[in-house]
Amino acid sequence: MVSARLKGGRLPPLFRLLRFPKTLHRPPNLRLFTQNSRRLLISPPSSRPQLPFLYSSANTSLFPTLSRNRFPLQLARLLTTERKTYLKQQAWAAVKITTIGWTALALIATILFGIENERLERKFPSPEEWSWMSRWLYRSSRGEEIPEANGTGLVDWARTGQDYRRLLGRLEDINVDGKGIRPSLGADGDIYVAGIGRTGFDITVKSEPWRRGYYECLMGAARAAEHLDTWVRDKTRNIAFPPGVIIGPSNPRPNPVPYGAKKAPREEDCEPAFDSPEHYYMKILTTSGFHSRQRLHAALAYADWLEYKGLPSSAEGMYDWALDIAIRALPTDASEVIDTRTGVLNEDASHITPNILLATTALARHHAQTQNLSVALPIFLSILRAQRNLPAPSAPIQLPRGTDSSDSDPSMLSLFASFARSLLIAPSYPDAPPSGDLPATRSVITSCEEAATMSHVGEVLFASSTKPSGTLSIPPSLFPAKTQATSSQSSGLAWTRESVALAEQTLLSLSAPSTKSSPSSLRPPRSLSSRGTSREVATARQRCIECLLSSMENWKLMVAQLQQQEAAKRAGSAFSPQRGSKAQRGWFWSGSNTEGENDGTWEREAQMVEMKSREIAALVKEDGWTAQMETGRGVLGFA
Repeated sequence: MVSARLKGGRLPPLFRLLRFPKTLHRPPNLRLFTQNSRRLLISPPSSRPQLPFLYSSANTSLFPTLSRNRFPLQLARLLTTERKTYLKQQAWAAVKITTIGWTALALIATILFGIENERLERKFPSPEEWSWMSRWLYRSSRGEEIPEANGTGLVDWARTGQDYRRLLGRLEDINVDGKGIRPSLGADGDIYVAGIGRTGFDITVKSEPWRRGYYECLMGAARAAEHLDTWVRDKTRNIAFPPGVIIGPSNPRPNPVPYGAKKAPREEDCEPAFDSPEHYYMKILTTSGFHSRQRLHAALAYADWLEYKGLPSSAEGMYDWALDIAIRALPTDASEVIDTRTGVLNEDASHITPNILLATTALARHHAQTQNLSVALPIFLSILRAQRNLPAPSAPIQLPRGTDSSDSDPSMLSLFASFARSLLIAPSYPDAPPSGDLPATRSVITSCEEAATMSHVGEVLFASSTKPSGTLSIPPSLFPAKTQATSSQSSGLAWTRESVALAEQTLLSLSAPSTKSSPSSLRPPRSLSSRGTSREVATARQRCIECLLSSMENWKLMVAQLQQQEAAKRAGSAFSPQRGSKAQRGWFWSGSNTEGENDGTWEREAQMVEMKSREIAALVKEDGWTAQMETGRGVLGFA
């Protein structure tokens, strides 16, 4: 009900009609919707409704429901129709950009993965009949063995061995990639050897590429097993550790793990990280389907591993087994080619195979390293005689031409076409390597092997002067022109000089024409004509460089020791008789006096050796190799 004071204060309706409108005299008084005073609340009703959401929070006491439900009202004020449309558009754009970005990243990763696998496939071809997963495991494991290719500079042998083991499991599974293989005993089952495990399979039904890939996988697993020897695996975390960091009673003072590595394992949680190398080597030797060369390489690798483990007698038995593998492939009687008791090749042998030369060379090196020089020297000499008497190939092929000015350079169009063809056409699986059972002939690597054998002979002769049993002499039946007329030290030094000269001449004949910058006296004519591809030439060049560096280092050490003996001989007159007799024995080598000990001959030869070393280093550097004289290592440890 309206009070009487308010009623009297109002104008009668008659006078309201005589007043002019207020809008004609003053502008309208604009007011905010959210700032309403109490006076407006009791004013007459207006055309604008009084809604709670138009008021500020300060006046919420007039509207109790507004204070109890404040957030939805504020959200309703913010989410207008235009803003809702804008937010929907932004959300849809974010979804589209995120989807496109992740799809692009996935496609780029797939492309890079395909390029990397294609690169590894061209470098390490895998058999086409293998499944995709097996081929990928083979490429990955082979690539991980190259420190420069895996991006870390180190080889993770635990991971590499695990990949090889997974690949072997797929190849030996008849339900995956091993369909058709069977145990060695057929229906009777497998053969188990104590300490080695299951022996090989019969894979004769498989194709040659399948067998070759299986052989490479076994050899790779054996290499990984050698590097993981004595390592352990933590069963709780599936991580491999070296034996020195194990925490347990057998290792009371464990080594600290490197910074950032996983925590060291406890001994009760550990087991061997990998199978023994014998398991894989014996599987190769007992598998039916590998040719002689493959089994021979496995036997020699196993023998080398036994030597590393300090088992010379077991290693000698394995070397004999390797020689027996090479002899069994001969089409003639073995007595016509080699003396099976001593390992010396017959002079009139007409069927000497590369496997025979490889097996006898390894056997002679083993005898030399075990200080059995009287047995090693005749074998080396017979090998050298056989290498020099090898027949020439029936159809010699000239070495690949270099980039001389007379040669026509390929055009850019042909180079681009060759590059495009290599990208579009997958390379075929390489042809099978020779089995080594055919008679050996002269090739691009024969001269390098001959130089290496001469270096071994020089080492044996020079080292024989320290033996209490006396020096060795060359049997006239083996080399009549090389009968020993001087001391064994001088004879060994002469053989080493000839080895350096032959290796240097062969390397110059095989090197690229960039050696034209070398002195003319060191550039023999490129008259070497032999059977060989570019890969064989590269292998021969590498072998010549290794032989040259090893022989050069042997020559340097021999001259240094003879120079020390010469200095001791000169100073012997100033000592007592007892010390003089010690000076006559020399610092490292004993034996008879050599020619030129008292006239400074060895000092002059030491200067000549130093000049030759710099010359060889420049030659090797021109050939694209790093000249490090310490890399060579002789059979007796001279270098």
